[in-house]
Amino acid sequence: GTKGSIEGPYYIPNAPELPRNGTIPMRDGEPGTPLVFQGQVRAVDGRPLGGARLEMWHADDLGFYSQFAPGLPEWNLRGTWIADDQGRFEIHTMRPAPYQIPTEGACGQLISAAGWPSVAARAPAP
Repeated sequence: GTKGSIEGPYYIPNAPELPRNGTIPMRDGEPGTPLVFQGQVRAVDGRPLGGARLEMWHADDLGFYSQFAPGLPEWNLRGTWIADDQGRFEIHTMRPAPYQIPTEGACGQLISAAGWPSVAARAPAP
């Protein structure tokens, strides 16, 4: 299992709730490459966690987040999914743009010390 963590940047509560096999809200003709993100939520002992709540929000193809950039619909590329009774989910979305990780402060020191790249590269298309 994973320990709880802070809500990520650009989190907004109350994103639209969608079925376990649902398409994230997006603009007509949303630019980018289609992406299907699917999996199963399980407890540490391997039991499926039916009804698990998953929240996803991400940048568009240009790196902009709804509610933080002008001109984007309010819930663009934001949603909440409820897993089925076996913990399964399938999210249809668009692949987000790569972005620059901040290199100043403690985050920058960690990246430098670890020798990690400061750009979150986009995974290759399947």
